[in-house]
Amino acid sequence: MKSLKYIFICLLALNIVGCESYFGENSNVDPDNPTSATVNVLLPQVQLRMSYIYGGDFTRYLGINTQHVDGVGRQFVVYQNYGVTPGDLDASWSNIYAGTLNSNSVMKNLATESGANHYLALGLILESYTIMMATDVWGDIPYSDAIKFAENGGVYAPTVDSQQDIYNSIFSNLTEARTLLSGDNGGVTVGGDDLIFGGNIDNWIKFANVLEARGKIHLTKVNGNAYAEALAALNNGGYAGAGDAAGLSFGPSATENAPWYQYIEQRDDCEVGASYVALLDDLNDPRVDTYGFEHAVPGHPVFTPDRTMPLISFSEQEFIRAEALMGTGSAADAFTAFVDAVTASFAEAGVDGAADYIDANYGTSVTMDDIMMQKYIALYTSPEVFNDWRRSGVPSLTPHSGTTIPRRLPYSEAEQLANPNITSPKDISIFDRVWWDAQ
Repeated sequence: MKSLKYIFICLLALNIVGCESYFGENSNVDPDNPTSATVNVLLPQVQLRMSYIYGGDFTRYLGINTQHVDGVGRQFVVYQNYGVTPGDLDASWSNIYAGTLNSNSVMKNLATESGANHYLALGLILESYTIMMATDVWGDIPYSDAIKFAENGGVYAPTVDSQQDIYNSIFSNLTEARTLLSGDNGGVTVGGDDLIFGGNIDNWIKFANVLEARGKIHLTKVNGNAYAEALAALNNGGYAGAGDAAGLSFGPSATENAPWYQYIEQRDDCEVGASYVALLDDLNDPRVDTYGFEHAVPGHPVFTPDRTMPLISFSEQEFIRAEALMGTGSAADAFTAFVDAVTASFAEAGVDGAADYIDANYGTSVTMDDIMMQKYIALYTSPEVFNDWRRSGVPSLTPHSGTTIPRRLPYSEAEQLANPNITSPKDISIFDRVWWDAQ
């Protein structure tokens, strides 16, 4: 679908823009060397960073909590028993802030200065996706001050935004992005440098709508209109089919391999979750041959070197639709969406028999728990499953250790030491809830 021919250009861009702490335009600038880049050079490396983080560390740390994966070696034996520490998240935090959002901010500024409206819109969507990923696991985090670092005089202590305010900003970003994408591109056309949609602006608008629906569905515990608002977002124009779904294709050479392939090849200290496989076996689910496959490469049917890593899949969209319809009292329509979701999941897993499977296990109607259970099965290793489990309690999981499963990740140790605005570990733990995960 996409080529990673930009990989070396991306490495150059990383050298140009990857070191400014919290998006400072003028920090770490050497006046004797040029420090300029163009939007088409920055876009692919922003997309690569974002996708690698989402499909890498987060899938493993959160997969332990959801029991999609089990830790079987080295540090992951400790993580299996919920021993993740702040220092373990330093790289993830840095890659999100100093990496993805930093470079994305530079791209947005360049797009604004040059009138490249569609690049600005893509920056708003990528920022929204990234900051939603971050706030969902950490709760209240730096956001508004973080991207105003230079304006704050270079102080390395951005204030922390509430998760509620961050979500409001996300929805505002997506509204602005759709408006920009529906207008003139300012004479700068997005093309092959876009590793997600290859410059297809219609698909970017669809992605913005589906991302908004994902965000709205997260708020079911704190917003009585969440289901209706999620449906409205999809009804504005979501994916028409799997071909519209957002994903980024990695490459066959060693420097381009997808995150899970690299991880298994180099470390191999995680394995498919035993309880997850048992669930598939209990349902006589043919997807066990795909998602229950031993973590071995080459040979894994999903974790290939050139995997197209889904950002939001078509099946996820249809599960959001099914849940929202059920939540608004439209049980018959919810079942139709459920069938579409499970059918899409079977296609994504490369197996047949969805209709017979649905008939054998569900007949002609489903409950909300059925919808959430099938979404749990379909989105193997997706960080989104952790969000769903916290909202719904489905499936009912037995902790590996103690009596409670973590409900968030710890803040980065490096950030705690550098920024006094970050909540201290003595005041918050991995068992505390984020704002939208209300009791």
